[in-house]
Amino acid sequence: MIKEIEININIVGRNLNKYRDLGYKCEVGQNILININDIQKNSHVIITAICDNCKTERNISLYAYNKNYNKYNFYYCNNCKQLKIEKTNIEKYGFSRPIQNKKIRNKLEQTSLERYGNKICSKNTDIINKNKMSQISNLFKKYNFLNINNIESGNCQIFCDKNHMFDINFSLLNLRLKYKTILCTKCNPVSSTKSGLEIQFKDFILSNYNYNILYNSRSIIDPLELDIYLPELKLAFEFNGLYWHNEINKDKNYHLNKTELCEQQGIQLIHIYEDDWMYKQNIVKSIILNRLNITPNKIYARKTIIKEILDNKLVREFLNKNHIQGFVGSKIKIGLFYDNELVSLMTFGNRRVTMGKKSTNESEYELLRFCNKLNTNIVGGSSKLFNYFIDHYKPEEITTYADRSFSQGKLYETLGFKFIGKTQPNYYYIIDGLRHYRFNFRKNLLVEHGYDSNKTEHEIMLERKIFRIYDSGNLKYNFKKC
Repeated sequence: MIKEIEININIVGRNLNKYRDLGYKCEVGQNILININDIQKNSHVIITAICDNCKTERNISLYAYNKNYNKYNFYYCNNCKQLKIEKTNIEKYGFSRPIQNKKIRNKLEQTSLERYGNKICSKNTDIINKNKMSQISNLFKKYNFLNINNIESGNCQIFCDKNHMFDINFSLLNLRLKYKTILCTKCNPVSSTKSGLEIQFKDFILSNYNYNILYNSRSIIDPLELDIYLPELKLAFEFNGLYWHNEINKDKNYHLNKTELCEQQGIQLIHIYEDDWMYKQNIVKSIILNRLNITPNKIYARKTIIKEILDNKLVREFLNKNHIQGFVGSKIKIGLFYDNELVSLMTFGNRRVTMGKKSTNESEYELLRFCNKLNTNIVGGSSKLFNYFIDHYKPEEITTYADRSFSQGKLYETLGFKFIGKTQPNYYYIIDGLRHYRFNFRKNLLVEHGYDSNKTEHEIMLERKIFRIYDSGNLKYNFKKC
């Protein structure tokens, strides 16, 4: 179901006559309210879609809504759609994915074996060669303006404007041409310190873990690679350089796919982003030691004193020093003190606009931040803080999010939260070697600074050669008092 009855539309030359014929009085450049039923079904105007199953709201294009609606005769959000698919598959095949059914898998493998001589058809030599030749043919048809040389094994060599020759993979070439940017590796060298940072990171793991470590393994989530895998802990680490992991080198679901492929095998994948390692290394190291179960300091919550904190400076300093996402404004700040020192902090506020619909109900909250002092485990600390908030503020509902780059949400489940869904990957813009959150680059702000109002936020940023990098999304949790 669509929430809006009318949508504010900017009138341009191509839609002027259409809306005039429908009885609207309008001129080019005007913004007028148009009935939702009068807007073209394939329009990319943003509407608020309400899931007919779980009633959650999501901002999507009208085109995406109608594509979903026409398929199911009602609108399903991504989470409900996936649950419906899994339910249908379980009813039909006994598994959430048909390929998990041995009979179906054996039948597919047998058919592939008879036709192609291999259980997996894509590994057939003839098919591999055919795909390569097709790639080469398409490459010349589409990009004959490029000076391409020495094509072999899925790669080619390209000459840049300065006549530098560099190697590039076909799929990467396609992706970069999509964004109209082919960066010569000689004109745009990647700093040698970046590989050095990854070596530092791997050395830190090695110096703190004395058991079996697999480096750069492709056997765990084949064909993708894991930088570090610790089999005994079912724990993996990925070091994400900002250059090689931005949108011109990796698609938006790259990090999410790795995370989910690991989860399917019971492995937790921790993503370490280059700028975090450079500028928040102490926090990252503390997180790693915690995941390795060797946090050096331990304090029992029963030995701490709980207080509400009014000093925003103290809260800001503590979060910036101890939380990977840093400070965020909050309404309620509750801390644990040990020997007069703040050692654990939990903050709450009204539900944020950037994370969903802002709540007007005073008894609905969002758990915004929780962290302990670096390299310190406060045993029972999270429960003590959360129970204090429940007892003193009597919330009807609390929402929170777990960043899948670092968390599987187990803390929230321990506190009594219920898992309610997954968000799509978030994106950040890379400027001067740092990730910047998208909220500060909304189209209306860019237009205010003089950029073309007829272009999307993404188009404007691409023209500025400022690229996105995507994370693995969040896990969403909800708490309701019984």
